[in-house]
Amino acid sequence: MKTNKSFSLLHAMLGAIALTVAASSAFAEASLEYKLTLAEDGQTYQVWMKPSSTPKPDISLTGQVTIKAPHAAGFKVTNLKSAIEGSNWVEASRVDSPTEATGSDYISFSFVGLQGTSARNYAWSKDREQVVFSFENEDGCIDDVSLMADDDAFNVLSNSANTNPGNQFTNLGWGAVSENHYKGIYGDAISCKK
Repeated sequence: MKTNKSFSLLHAMLGAIALTVAASSAFAEASLEYKLTLAEDGQTYQVWMKPSSTPKPDISLTGQVTIKAPHAAGFKVTNLKSAIEGSNWVEASRVDSPTEATGSDYISFSFVGLQGTSARNYAWSKDREQVVFSFENEDGCIDDVSLMADDDAFNVLSNSANTNPGNQFTNLGWGAVSENHYKGIYGDAISCKK
């Protein structure tokens, strides 16, 4: 008799957890926009992010940003700096001149949260943009460096390099761990100061 009550209670608890997860997934939204700018020094590229809502709870898990640079320029990332204390953005992968876009190189940067308290260090707030990381090119500023667009020819899972270059961000306050809360790109194209 006692076993049946325990089983019933466990079954009810599992059902409540399943409903909670389903409810949070139903409200998941693409929330974070990315922007690439050039700092006032005319040399430093800055990646900005802006949320369309405040995540609750605010726990950032993973992120990826992919830039596209002209292949002929031989873009080489230097002086990569995370702007958010406790976060660590790194150059994670690079594909030069893939068959889908032979005139371009793709460089992906990523971070993984949950390192100490770093998962909460972004302090996302609706419509408040912030610089997340910055980097330079070894040979200075070059034109036509951009964030990879969603409809870019190389931005497919079955690409020639067998990579996943897509922009991505996951925060538990916007939905499930398996979801991508990256929304899109905003801002103007970069022009180097001559």
